Order: sequence, then C-alpha cells, then structure tokens
Amino acid sequence: MTDEETSILSVAAVISVVVWTGFMAVLCLWNITNEKEQTHKLLEFQCQAMFAEVVTTRSWNASHGGVYVPVTPQIRPNPYLNVTDRDVTTLSGMQLTKINPAYMTRQIGEIAAARHQVWFHLTSDNPIRPENVPDDWEARALKGFVEKGADFSEFISTEECSGHFRYMAPLWVEESCLTCHGDQGYKKGDLRGGISVSVSADPVLAIQTDAIQKSTIGFFSVWVVGFFGICLGYRLLKTEESKRRDLISELQVSLSEVKTLSGLLPICAHCKRIRDDKGYWEQIESYIQKHSDAEFSHGICRECINELYPDLGIPE
Repeated sequence: MTDEETSILSVAAVISVVVWTGFMAVLCLWNITNEKEQTHKLLEFQCQAMFAEVVTTRSWNASHGGVYVPVTPQIRPNPYLNVTDRDVTTLSGMQLTKINPAYMTRQIGEIAAARHQVWFHLTSDNPIRPENVPDDWEARALKGFVEKGADFSEFISTEECSGHFRYMAPLWVEESCLTCHGDQGYKKGDLRGGISVSVSADPVLAIQTDAIQKSTIGFFSVWVVGFFGICLGYRLLKTEESKRRDLISELQVSLSEVKTLSGLLPICAHCKRIRDDKGYWEQIESYIQKHSDAEFSHGICRECINELYPDLGIPE
C-alpha cells in the first residue's frame, strides 16, 4: 500500500472509533438520566401515597368533628384546641380527650418517625402551634401554593446532603376545617397550610447506583467489542489492500514481459538464437520459456531427418 492509501484507511478507522465511542457515550448518558428520573418518580409516588393516606385519615377525623381517645401519659389533651368539649369523662370515670385532625397528624408523624419510616410535618404561615412554623424549604413551597393557587398542587425537592426526599402538598380549607380554624379568619377554599413528607432516599439511591454501575459496565463491554471489531476490520482491510497491490504489481510485470515477446526480437538468421537485452545469445526455446508460460517438447521433422539421416530413406 502507498503512504496515502494507508493514511486514508487510518483516518477512516479513527473516525469510526470516534463515532462508535460517541454513540455509546450518548446511550450510556441517556440510560443514566433515565435511571435517575425513574428513581425520582418512585420516591415521588411513595410520598404522594403517604400524603394521600394522611389526608384521607384527616378527612375521616374531620367528618366526625374529631374523635375521643383515652388520656394517657403519651396522649395528653391538646392545649391548642380551644373547644368547650375538648375533655370529657365517661360514666365509668374514664377521661377522654378530643383528637382533631392536626393533633392526629402530628401523632401519626411521631410514630412513623420513631420507626424511621417517614417523617410528616404539618405547617402553615399562620400556625397555632409554634412547632408548626415552616422551615425555609416549606416556606418556599407555601409561597408557591399561594402564588399559583390550585394549579400548583405539589412542591418536590431531593436533599442529597441528608439523603432524604422531600415532598409537600397544600391543604385547602374545607367546611369541616372551620370548626377549629374559623376564628382565625379562614374561609372555605383558602390555603390552610400544607403537609411535608420526607422519606429516606438512601435505599432507593443504592438500588439506582447499582443499576447504573451494571448498565455502565454493560455499555463499556459493548464498546470494547465494537472497538476491537473496528481494529480487526482495519487490519483485514489493510492486509487485503496489500494483497491486491501485490497482485496488480505481478500482473503489471507479466504484462510487461508479454509485451517484450511481441516486440522486435534480434534472431540469428542461421542458428535461430535470440539476443536478450544484455547482449547474450540464447536458444529460442530458452528465451521464450523465460518470458512466457510456454513449454517445449522436442522432435524432428521429415525434412531434417532426410537431410541429417539420408540413409533412412524416409519418403516425403
């Protein structure tokens, strides 16, 4: 192969490697992005389900105007519930206290947090209980709910630093809410606040990381196979091109020799020897055998027999 041909083939091989690498890199990045989106959706769905369960439970509580439970060291009367029938005593002397939706939400959140499952926080811009004051993230969510109204139904964030996924959705004032919050100036349809839900993202993120690592190894393996395939193809093409060039050279030499035989040959008029290009005289059959694929078998004609061996008397 010529240097120019080798260079062209090398450039084609390099371009193939670059294109193959870019293609596999794009697929790998797409897969990683897709894995992260699926993880986000899974955590979001988990928080949405938990939020829906809490809201359903609150609705059940509110539909009954609150529920009464026995007073225990763990369950004390709610100091922020200002209703006349907050505490009652049964005929048997059992002391009961009313649990409103907010107090029930806080207790469910405390039980879930103790089991390290999920964390609930009931919050509002105008909380009755000081502990319900929103943090910075919750305050931004509440502001978004106010600005966009019912169209903005949720606020989602992933806190990578703490390994938690946070989700918050609004609580709109319903008729049953006015029993406890009517004296705060709320009316039906107003934003009462929201419930933020936090779940540990570490288990799901660990699954995500494992899936990304395995898929990345798979993509890298496919890239390696493709890379060596390109290299092998380059070597085969280079070898075949060299063989083709050698064959062309041999054919050119053969054609050149055939043209020599078809040209003007110096031949002795008496002995019929041929003079080669170096000035040497050689037998005609030797010369032709060297410059062609022809071979000779020797015999003697009738004229030469009668001339050389007249005693044999072979008729013409």
